[in-house]
Amino acid sequence: MRRTIHLLFLYITAVVAFSPSASDKHQRCSALQASSVQTVPVTQHDDVQCNDVQWIIQWRGEGAEGYSSTLRQWEFSCAFKADVAEYWNGDSIHGMPMNDYVDGIQFDFRDALTYQGPIYHPDTVQNQAENTGEPIPESQVAAYESGMQYLTVNFPSVEDVVYTKVTLNQILKYTIQRCSLVRNGFLLVANGNSYEELAMKALNYGSFNDIMEGGSNQDATWSIRLRRYGPGDESVSEDGKKRSTKQARYGKNVRSPLTDERNAIFAMKDMVELFHGRVNLSKPECKIYLFDGLKSATDDGSTKCLARAIAKGPKVSIYAPKTRICVTTTPLCPIAAFTLCNVAQLRPHFTVLDPFAGSCASLLAAAHIATNSARPTKSQGGTVSIEVAHNGLVNRDDILRDFETRSLDPPLDVIHGDCMMYETRKRARQAIGNNSFDCIITDPPYGIREAMISGDDDGSSLAPLTQLFYAMGRDRAMNEPLLKVGGRLVAFIPVRKGETLEECLPELQAREEAGLVIEGEGREQVLNDILSRWLVSFVCVS
Repeated sequence: MRRTIHLLFLYITAVVAFSPSASDKHQRCSALQASSVQTVPVTQHDDVQCNDVQWIIQWRGEGAEGYSSTLRQWEFSCAFKADVAEYWNGDSIHGMPMNDYVDGIQFDFRDALTYQGPIYHPDTVQNQAENTGEPIPESQVAAYESGMQYLTVNFPSVEDVVYTKVTLNQILKYTIQRCSLVRNGFLLVANGNSYEELAMKALNYGSFNDIMEGGSNQDATWSIRLRRYGPGDESVSEDGKKRSTKQARYGKNVRSPLTDERNAIFAMKDMVELFHGRVNLSKPECKIYLFDGLKSATDDGSTKCLARAIAKGPKVSIYAPKTRICVTTTPLCPIAAFTLCNVAQLRPHFTVLDPFAGSCASLLAAAHIATNSARPTKSQGGTVSIEVAHNGLVNRDDILRDFETRSLDPPLDVIHGDCMMYETRKRARQAIGNNSFDCIITDPPYGIREAMISGDDDGSSLAPLTQLFYAMGRDRAMNEPLLKVGGRLVAFIPVRKGETLEECLPELQAREEAGLVIEGEGREQVLNDILSRWLVSFVCVS
């Protein structure tokens, strides 16, 4: 509380000290808004080229190295493609099939951080004078440097298809809000080597015209926060000695000295004094960030960035196993559940099946994404779960309560049955009007339940996912496909130490009979020293 009061005092001191008169402020705002059409570069026009807009993505950290970093960009890019398709909401764009259009979207991620910490583990340095010890692993350095990344998106060239900056930021907002591995997303407003330069560029670009007098968000509350990564600028103290700030650690709680933050606000007074709304440090409607010490976003070697926060990633902890009413022995973690949905490019009107649903962690994530989408659709779509375990192991009533207590649409049907049985799959299709599903997401059993014997399959020794593929092939031969053409089946595949993914995939014959082809190369998620699981996406072809 005392820190908040002190911060607010510093803001008031900084802003009031150079606050202009009302008439001067009005005149300057009017002049800026009138001239912005002449001074705004391409990235600030209403109609922009997609690769002219640059964002900063701050990823969530990892509890264990390799657990999620390999999935970050794949989850994000697939979710972004789904939101682009949802924005157009059609089968094609000016004659180009929608699937071809979104598949042609390219993403350029570039590391924004530079590791400048110790070369050796401090605990292993025996002689401070020689400063030798166990080196910091390159993997840890890479994990730090990729913790924040610049992002540029390039779209296929289609005649008369031009996005506005507002549209692009809106698509990015919905993408971030559904991606479990994103912490924050920012629009890069300006870059330079001084705070004065950043403010001047932002004014010239008209980047904050909306929160100035006469702007569409003129009454919005705002805040400016400084985040420093790496050594700060050297300063000379009263005793004449040069000093520089130490490298700030990277993380959600990284903070910069209050004095530096206040000085930065003073340096940008020509811009800040034109903001019309009030300062709000706790929950501002417009969050402005100064990033100091990042790699240059351009080729000019600049070290400072001015950015606007767009959105935060979902609070997936509310779906953690310890918060669930339905408790099972091997629950799927929320990060894995959300990643399954996003790699499947889930859209709000999709019908979704999990044939090995367990406690329905994957379908909770699917319901969250559908409910919080740009156009939530409750009259269409829906989810269906199949689980062979009895109520003593997986309580169906508790599953429904997990949805109800989170204000999410429950599954259309929670089926107690074996997905290898034709009647079970038939019931699943009946739940969605005897149609095929838009996507199938699942984490098949690869522990105790692997040894369970399936109903009408002779190949009970096969892995559960392989058995499912053969079952889907039989449905397909009967013209009752479980998955639509163009739909995705996304699953985790266990791979033990000494095995390869190719060895553990469902056999080729099963894939061909099911009409499924692998999309991309898959991504590995390390579980422990002897077991990984690979996230693999299959597309249904005609």
